[in-house]
Amino acid sequence: MFRPLPEAVPLAGAAANDTRRRRQQPPVAPSRLLGPHHFAYYRGYLQGLDLGRLASRYLTPGLDLRQARTLLGWIEGELVRGVRRLATRPRQDGAAALLNEKAWLAMITAPAAESAAARQARQRRLLRGLDALQPLLLARPAAADAVAGWFVPAVATGLAAAGWATLGAVQAAVGADPRGWYRAAPGIGATTAQQIEAWLQAQALGPVALDAPEMPDAGLSPLESLRHGAADSDKRAIEAWLRNYLLESGETSHTWRSYRTQAERFLLWTVFARRKTLPTLTADDCRAYLAFLADPQPAAAWVARRGTPRDRADWRPFEGPLSPTSIRHAAKVLQSLCAWLVREGHLSGNPFATGTPAAKAAQPAVADAPADTPAPRIRADRSFTAAQWRQLKQCVAALPADDPRTVRLQCMLRLVYATGLRLSEQAQATVGHLAYADGWTLTVPGTRPRTNALPDTVIDALRAHLDARGLGRDLERLPPETLLIGRILRAEANTPLSVAQLGAIWKRCFQMAGRALQDDDAAGAMQFAQASAHWLRHTAGAHAVARGAARKAVQRQLGHASVSTTAAYATPSNADTGLH
Repeated sequence: MFRPLPEAVPLAGAAANDTRRRRQQPPVAPSRLLGPHHFAYYRGYLQGLDLGRLASRYLTPGLDLRQARTLLGWIEGELVRGVRRLATRPRQDGAAALLNEKAWLAMITAPAAESAAARQARQRRLLRGLDALQPLLLARPAAADAVAGWFVPAVATGLAAAGWATLGAVQAAVGADPRGWYRAAPGIGATTAQQIEAWLQAQALGPVALDAPEMPDAGLSPLESLRHGAADSDKRAIEAWLRNYLLESGETSHTWRSYRTQAERFLLWTVFARRKTLPTLTADDCRAYLAFLADPQPAAAWVARRGTPRDRADWRPFEGPLSPTSIRHAAKVLQSLCAWLVREGHLSGNPFATGTPAAKAAQPAVADAPADTPAPRIRADRSFTAAQWRQLKQCVAALPADDPRTVRLQCMLRLVYATGLRLSEQAQATVGHLAYADGWTLTVPGTRPRTNALPDTVIDALRAHLDARGLGRDLERLPPETLLIGRILRAEANTPLSVAQLGAIWKRCFQMAGRALQDDDAAGAMQFAQASAHWLRHTAGAHAVARGAARKAVQRQLGHASVSTTAAYATPSNADTGLH
């Protein structure tokens, strides 16, 4: 399944004798960067999955196969660039660079007369290497990166000849002599120098224009830590709007976090990409934002790994491109936000109002669907089949039984499968929410409180987890504020696990199950690789409906606002695909 990489990345000015091609030279550095969707697409290709389906899932639906194959070559070339730039990037653990270019090319290129066993072993090494490279190559360009990893060979050679082997060295040279720095680099003229300076500035590695808004030192910042004079008024207005969605107790809800994500992304894009404030936005700006959501570029500036804590310097507002459904959801939330801001006098008009270009762009494509057929509000296909659920349980059961992390994971599996708790609800559930009267129940607070029965197996798993935390098995005597799912280290026992940390635990669990399936079921392995914690909630609902549970009962168990939402678990499409 492996193809050799293109022999070389095109050289700037390679067609020395063709004046027309000289005018169409490639840029000195990549105009777009690798994103998580590119890694997922390439990983599926290496596993032998259908290229057309991969392109529809991760790139653009209906993409021509020729374009899909062309993009593979671009990804491979960018991976080679990435391996080059790691050569001078220091590792936090003090170890040497992960791979060098020669080793990477040897691993990705199939040798002659390779046996099937050798090919499978090489594929596993390559996939492991790809997993290790992804977080490193999705990082923002760093001053310690080698110039050979970012610039085309002809430019990189000239910079290195001048003694500037890293981006930081080039940045220092530009700062020391803004007008004539490039004269020390052979083969680099004024035009190429301007392109290098523009690229450095776009990556926050170059001088910032006096009239440009000040970027935070660590890049884009979350809403709560955003410090930007022009955006202060917009930030306060958004925070006031979000307070409408807090629970009565003052705690945040799933809706609050979802709306904060949409408003936060929109404000950051407005300030740092559009260089405006909310009151100055037009309908065209909003339409441009919705287009941006489909491919947030440059990825190094906007995209980070799932679960990156909000207080870390490498936090970014996106985890990858948004699907058309997610873009429509974002547009509806922002339309509601802007309508509220108009009523509060912060905006003079709603740029997302009905009839504007942005509002029209947010409308779903319904040409192929009957007019009276509403789209499901949930993605019931994002759940595990019965076989995949068994595989997940077997993987967890095979972990060391005396490891407290194993005990916690077994408890989490049983609890979430029995209740369908959301991730935020898992993080907030306490002993005080438990009650016993002819059987154990768990009360789930929120905008639609509910009470779920707990099987004895769940209670037994909870007792084991509490005991592994040093709290004993007698949960009836524990303080009501004791968290049901908690930390293992006793020194940090009183510090709750955040939603992001719980999500990361689930993600590692799914990746472990996927690796166990890699050789026997590549499609199943990819399913686990894509899964998030919310898949378990859908799995609980879908399996309950498949077992014959009444939809009203499942609606009450999951806390859905309407039984029509729960009905998505019993749609013909789910049955036809053999999901459950």
